Amino acid sequence: MPDFYELLNVSSTASFEEIKGSYKQLILQCHPDKLRQLDDPNPGSELQNSDFNAINAAWNTLKDPIRRKYYDAELLQSKFRAHSNIYATVVLDEMQRIQVEIEEDDEAPAPPSPPPPPSRASDSEYDANKRPATMWSYAYDCRCGGQYLFDGPADDDESPEVIVECNECSLVIIVKQAASCK
Repeated sequence: MPDFYELLNVSSTASFEEIKGSYKQLILQCHPDKLRQLDDPNPGSELQNSDFNAINAAWNTLKDPIRRKYYDAELLQSKFRAHSNIYATVVLDEMQRIQVEIEEDDEAPAPPSPPPPPSRASDSEYDANKRPATMWSYAYDCRCGGQYLFDGPADDDESPEVIVECNECSLVIIVKQAASCK
């Protein structure tokens, strides 16, 4: 996968304006019309034409925030594969499903307040306002003895794969979401 940031001579954290400025500068150097003016019969002009196309492809990807987000994710994933710190690629169904109960108030979220004193209300009345909520998480054991913990796919998550880090070491797993989870 080509590194568009490297091609445009900008960092991956560069702003839109920085990317645009670098693109304009580079495109002027290798634009086919500009090269024809130099009347250079050099066979390297075909190489410069491919540079022009590559720079345009980089710009068209990085100028669009959505396409840039997807490109960044793909680039990160390719770097993970290149550095071989991927322990495994698993399907969500292969992970151990864990039920986690958390207490929620019946009312809308409000700033935490101390429980009422026993003289005003009994403990049973106070507990009646709370109900346990169930949340599902997923776990997968790492070879180091740690675990990969994943809260599960978000409702708005459209990505087919998620990278999950071990809670003890630097290894990661790639979790592929089953079709039923989408």
